[in-house]
Amino acid sequence: MRFRIALGFAIVASAPGVAGQQAITEADLAAFQPRHVGPAVTGGRIHDVEALPGDPSTIYVATASGGLWKSVNRGITWTNLWEHMPVSTFGDLAIAPSDPRVLYAGTGEQQNRQSTSWGKGVYRSDDAGATWRHLGLDDTRHTGRVRVHPGNPDIVYVAALGNLWRSSPDRGVYRSRDGGESWEKVLYIDEHTGAVDLAIDPSNPDVLYAAMYQRQRRTWGFNGGGPGSGIYKTTDGGDSWRELTDGLPEGDKGRIGIAIAESNPQVLHALVQHDTESGGYRSEDGGESWEKVNDRNIRPMYYSHVFIDPSNEDRVYTLATSAHRSEDGGRTFVEIAERPTYDVGVHADHHTMWIDPSDPEHFYLAGDAGLHETYDMGVTFRRIHNLPIGQFYGITVDNRDPYRIYGGMQDNHSWMGPSRTRSWEGIVDDEWRQSGFGDGMYQQADPDGRTIYINTQNGGWTRFDNITGDMMSLRLSAPEGEEPYRWDWVSPSLVSRHDPNVVYLGGNRLFVSRDRGDSFTRTEDLTRRQDRDTLEIMGVRGADIELSRNDGTSSYGEIVTISESPLDPAVLWVGTDDGNVQVSTDGGRSWNEVSGGAPGLPDGTYVSRVLASADARGTAYVTFDAHRDGDFRPYVYRAEEFGAVWTPLHEGLPSGSANVIVQHPDNPDVLFLGTEHHVFASTDRGASWARFPNLPTTAYDDMVIHPREKDLVLGTHGRSIIILDDVGPLARYGATGADAVALHDARPGTIMNYWKDTSYRAQALFMGDNPVDGTLVTYRLGPGSGPARLTVRNAAGDIVREMAVPAEPGLHRVNWDLRHTLPASDGEVWAAQDPTVVPRTLAQRGPLVSPGIYTLELSARGATAMGNVTVSGDPDLPLTVEDYREREAFLLEILELTSQLGEAGNNDGALYRRQLMQLYSAINGGGVRQGTLHPPTTTQREQMERIRQALRRMGLVA
Repeated sequence: MRFRIALGFAIVASAPGVAGQQAITEADLAAFQPRHVGPAVTGGRIHDVEALPGDPSTIYVATASGGLWKSVNRGITWTNLWEHMPVSTFGDLAIAPSDPRVLYAGTGEQQNRQSTSWGKGVYRSDDAGATWRHLGLDDTRHTGRVRVHPGNPDIVYVAALGNLWRSSPDRGVYRSRDGGESWEKVLYIDEHTGAVDLAIDPSNPDVLYAAMYQRQRRTWGFNGGGPGSGIYKTTDGGDSWRELTDGLPEGDKGRIGIAIAESNPQVLHALVQHDTESGGYRSEDGGESWEKVNDRNIRPMYYSHVFIDPSNEDRVYTLATSAHRSEDGGRTFVEIAERPTYDVGVHADHHTMWIDPSDPEHFYLAGDAGLHETYDMGVTFRRIHNLPIGQFYGITVDNRDPYRIYGGMQDNHSWMGPSRTRSWEGIVDDEWRQSGFGDGMYQQADPDGRTIYINTQNGGWTRFDNITGDMMSLRLSAPEGEEPYRWDWVSPSLVSRHDPNVVYLGGNRLFVSRDRGDSFTRTEDLTRRQDRDTLEIMGVRGADIELSRNDGTSSYGEIVTISESPLDPAVLWVGTDDGNVQVSTDGGRSWNEVSGGAPGLPDGTYVSRVLASADARGTAYVTFDAHRDGDFRPYVYRAEEFGAVWTPLHEGLPSGSANVIVQHPDNPDVLFLGTEHHVFASTDRGASWARFPNLPTTAYDDMVIHPREKDLVLGTHGRSIIILDDVGPLARYGATGADAVALHDARPGTIMNYWKDTSYRAQALFMGDNPVDGTLVTYRLGPGSGPARLTVRNAAGDIVREMAVPAEPGLHRVNWDLRHTLPASDGEVWAAQDPTVVPRTLAQRGPLVSPGIYTLELSARGATAMGNVTVSGDPDLPLTVEDYREREAFLLEILELTSQLGEAGNNDGALYRRQLMQLYSAINGGGVRQGTLHPPTTTQREQMERIRQALRRMGLVA
């Protein structure tokens, strides 16, 4: 349904959208396989790490938004246990002490930051994570802690924080006595207060301690405390609770972390947030009385993590921006994981640890930068940097070949890395290089190939040279006497596609530079200019919040997305965090706010992305993210006539906020949508959507389609960078719907050898995926049965390669490796390379073809579809087409001789066959050896001629 905005924004239904477009299906999108390119070296936020007490080589890692991972070899290799589950975010994982096969996973992170994702309750596994079943508690959204009875794996307690963004009754402490089949809410304070931590007495599991936490975040700020926060105790397994107050500070409290000493359960340690008495508190009588032992409590909203060594009641660890250890019950501390200076040593911002009960010198430490391990109680660490769980906010690409990807990460700086390399093993993490500091955000590439504009949190902005590392700060500040500019955490920038000297930066105003950032003009304030001190959170005015006031949200009312029309540089769109969609048709001199025309949209909803469309000057696609109001539905619209007409496009989309939308450069009807959990495609201007089923569940925060390669590059907030190679065929998807056999245009192929440039790196290193060999061939088959065959012919019409390919109805992708068929390869069946052991095939292969245009023939269903593919030589080798042809002819001649020779039984025949194949492999390569693309040397030609003459004399060949 379309809606036209009349005067006063009255909404009138209009005619349906464009008809006749064929909708893509999820089954057809299964043809696209993701390529995980990393990086892993940066890590990503981890909320819980657990290991088996008797086997610390078995580790579980629960991440903020990148899934749940398991290693059985101390972190050498990992398996994601949560690749395609409904959500990807975790608060806690619990291993049943009496049966390590039983696991409980509490989803939804508990760290309260503005990028926090939300969960779907609790899951259980009875086979050490191989399979899971959902146990409910969906609406609790965020899990603080899960505790399992030490003697009965079916008795479990969940500290449920509840929706971070909206008050609700779905919070508190929940208990199950039947393994999660049913739940009782055994401790509840009010609709604002949830449970953030739980401790269970291992010697008497009827005794539990719960840390209750009143908090709420909204788009404009955060309130991190209130009268609901406190510590509660039960001595009857949760049937009744009482608040513990003796020695604890009176009045409103904030976040509380609590730990119990396994070696003496009467000893407890708590980190308590309070306006005047924040710090560490110790009890030696089971919580009946408390003593304040220190003032240490760093940024409690985001941390408040305390642990007691299971073998020593006086050894206490606190984790926050820095990590500390006490040997005297929390009275004095020394810093562990020390950093000699910023960005050197062990990354700051720690959230969890697992202490080996049999060796207190050994523990795992995890936080914003991933996982570390120590064997000397925190003096030195091994970084376990093979988990691809990076959290990107924004990405871009340049136009080099291969193109580079640039991205900004949550608390892990900005990085640049290649889309592919020549490395046989893959994209090694060392290929990724740091390009900025702080929390990396939006990235924009200048067409000159070396200048990158890099945003950091809260308005930081630099112009970066990707060759030398030169870094020029472009940060802006308001003139003296004016109010300071406001910048969002992820304040955006944009390089004009019409004039690369023009760059845009978004704050509360749009800043425009026409000299690559050296100077700026500015627009009026484009936000609603609300005073957030007058807005209420949990009934408290912003000005009156006392605990963690607006932590993580330095200001409110800022531009968060910018788009320039690809058809007219005077047409600009911006979206703000307070719900404005502003459009200008005169290059930013005047603006019109049009968000009120979006039907069904709650007023003031955060504008996650605005995309000026290529199909009309006045058309844009706009996504809104309402999760900051506790509403997890996606909102996607097409705005036409410069915002006068709005069409909702989100019908049928599953729960999960819409974060980003991009348009296919070859067909504006084809759209791609990234949400909190999935990526969707539409081939009918958003009238319908289909999910890419092979992509992992994670948050998709940014996307870009490379203009030359047509790769869809995904910046995820949890699984680093993922590439879907060549989505070009989707631009023609609707045009081939009635064809029995449709062969899509193949991207040009480049002749190259993958280089075995690393040696014996064992199994612990992460390697990003390089593309498959050669070129991808995408085709679609209509209903029917029978075989399908792909034939490749050269310019002379000779068959170069012939393969049986998948023949089921639907969309398929195979690759031609730009090689000839080997002799005696009749009946060759295409099969994808299995990378689980080695990334590329070790089998003997035919010679590479020469540069030129090749014909592809796809035969099936009694019909044949034809297309061409252009093959180019290696751009980094100074070879002519004739050089390639000489090499190709030479290798084919060797194969012809060996074919004539057959399986010669005499010794001479076998000897010469060996010599021929040695000569063949010296040029063509084999196994891990790459060979050469150069034509044969004079010596090699002479060697083959001697062999040929000898075989002729023996009558073995013609």
